[in-house]
Parts: sequence; C-alpha cells; structure tokens
Amino acid sequence: MARIHGLSLALLFLSLQFAPATLSQEAPDTSSAPARDPRVGVLAGHEFIPSSFIDDPFVRTFLRTGLGFGSTINFVQPPVIVHGKPIKGPTGDLMFAVLDFEFQYAIRSWLGVRGRLDVTGRMADETSTLVTRGVTLFSGFELGWVFKAAESERAILSGSVGVKNSSITDVYLQRFLEGIIESGEILPGNNLVVTTPTLRGTVGVRAAYMVTRLTGVTINGNVDYGESMTRGEADQWYYSLSAAFDFNLHSQSGVPLGFVLGGSTSSAADVAGVDGRTAQTVFGRISYTGAEQFSLGLDMAYNYIPIRGLEEKQNFLSAVVDIRLFF
Repeated sequence: MARIHGLSLALLFLSLQFAPATLSQEAPDTSSAPARDPRVGVLAGHEFIPSSFIDDPFVRTFLRTGLGFGSTINFVQPPVIVHGKPIKGPTGDLMFAVLDFEFQYAIRSWLGVRGRLDVTGRMADETSTLVTRGVTLFSGFELGWVFKAAESERAILSGSVGVKNSSITDVYLQRFLEGIIESGEILPGNNLVVTTPTLRGTVGVRAAYMVTRLTGVTINGNVDYGESMTRGEADQWYYSLSAAFDFNLHSQSGVPLGFVLGGSTSSAADVAGVDGRTAQTVFGRISYTGAEQFSLGLDMAYNYIPIRGLEEKQNFLSAVVDIRLFF
C-alpha cells in the first residue's frame, strides 16, 4: 500500500507545481494562426460526443459521474455439484451495479491530470447461481496524465500515462464448501472471502478525427503492465482497443441530440469474477448535445464477458447514466 500512496502523491505533487505557472501564463499570440473554434472538443465545426466507454483526446477540465446496472441474457449455468452429484434448482441471472467517478483538470492547454474511481458489484438473483458464482466486488482507482501530442483543423492526437490500483473481494461459497467436504474441516487456506489487490502502470494513445460536421470518429489504445487479478500469477501485459463513431445532430442542424456507436476488445476486463480470456463490448449512447457546459446521456452496452468457470462467454446487457460537467 505504501508504494501505491507514494505514486499517487508524487503525481499530485507534480500537478500542483504546474498550476501556479498556468495561472500567471499570458495567452500566446495567435494573430497569425488560422481561425479555429475556441471550444474544446470541437474540430472543424463538429462537436464530439463523450462516452463512458471510450476516452476522448481533448485536454479540458471536467467532472464525470456514472451510475448503472447490468444483467446476463440467457445465462448458462452449470449445476451445483456436491459429492459428485448435481443439485438441481432454479437457474438465475448474474447482475451487477456500477458506480463511476472521474475528474480531469487542464493544467495547461496541452496538459491535464486526471483521477478516476470506479466500483462494480456482482451477485445473483437465485440461490443456486449465488452458490456457484459467488459475490464479488471490484474497486479501482486510477491517477495519471493526459497530454496533447498533435492537432490540426480536423484531427487531434493525445497520449496518457498513469497508475491503476484495484482490488477484487470475492465471496465464493462453492469453493468454500468443496474445501470443507474434501478435508472434513475448515483449513486455514480455505477462506470464504478472498481479497486480491493489483497495481499496474498504463500508457495510452487517443485520437479523434472530424469526418463531417455531423460525424466524428474516436480511437483509443491502451497497454497496461502489472499484477494479475489471479493470485499466484506473474506480472503480465494487458491491452485494450476501442473505436466509436458519433453523430451530433446539433453540429449539423441545431437539433440538441446525438448518438454514439462503437466497440472494444480487452485482454483484461475490469469486471469482477472474470477469467483471463478476452472480453468484447458493443456500445452506444443517446445524448443531449444542446449545452456547452455539460453532457448528459444514456450509455448502453452489450458485453461478451468470460465468466470464471464457464466455457462460453456470457452475454451481459448494461446501461449507465453518464453526466459530465465542463469547467
């Protein structure tokens, strides 16, 4: 824990060192530069729509909160096995709740510091599913930097670096009962509740391109290195790739409505109770785009997630109410 707090405090200290210089810095002379839209998040007249499923490359100050839920669709569950005999019971669904909080502060026009906290809880709605799948709680904190690398009239490219500290608390009843049956007693290593902390470093690339005044495309790529969510495994490399198209009717016709459609793939899904296989997501958003000071939208996703102990990836449907305030 000491190294986690040390990294976080070091990044925060560097952020505070930049802030005074920002307040006293004079605006650069742009009289010879071509006319540009002064609003952050706008390229060549197209205003990009943010989404909780993909990071945009714009360096700006904002506060974001997300609250959502999800559930399996046609969940395939193996039966509970006790002494080699299956115990039949009603098949339930896996459900999870999501709470997300993020703050980004633009220290300069090209440099920002950001922090993110997210919590995901997963449980089941039937006893048999609760026994075989257990209850899990995922919590994660990320602290890092985002910096603008290049910008033109129609495109922008940014990078990001940071650290991720996360923890999974797993209440796995079937594993606990099987240990008691095999040994005839509760051994020290047979714990009902297991907590696994992880620490990773992360670097990423973000890009956005204005296709038309109506349409823009955003692309993300991230690489992490660090501890695994499975106890006993060595440090590993992880990746995630995301791409999304947004359609802002407000930029085109003045109608305060916008849509996002995209997809992602990841080698380490940040969802409690998964194994080491890749996870895929198809996501979309319906957003109100009539205000410059905030963004309000409903993010929806169809997830293909590898659940621990199941051969086939399970289908999840999730929805998140995303609110973002710009300063």
